[in-house]
Amino acid sequence: MGRFDQEWCDALASAAGQSALPGELERLLYVVTDTEEGKVAFNLAIEAESLVASAGKFPRGVKADVTVTAKEAVLLDLWSGDRTRDQAFMAGDLKIEGDYARWLDHVVPAFESAPWADAWAIGS
Repeated sequence: MGRFDQEWCDALASAAGQSALPGELERLLYVVTDTEEGKVAFNLAIEAESLVASAGKFPRGVKADVTVTAKEAVLLDLWSGDRTRDQAFMAGDLKIEGDYARWLDHVVPAFESAPWADAWAIGS
């Protein structure tokens, strides 16, 4: 299993269980830079009331509610708890596009609590 490939995405969705995306998000996109494969992406979406994680971007014409862009090392530090999202954002290492208020108020707290914190552990 390679990080951010479809197998990894399936493991992430399985670990998150029936958790919905927080803040009533329907689509969340991660763009990850500085990986062994270069720039990659994965996305989380709600489809038929279930969480689906997929390698790559959304299909053409489908827009994410929030897009998170970061280097792989930054995401690994975030997921392991070695760095906070506030630290990464203030240092310019984490770029958020879209509904920033929803990201800050709902997504960040949810992703730092179980079961999401445990799910992110598969990535680190």
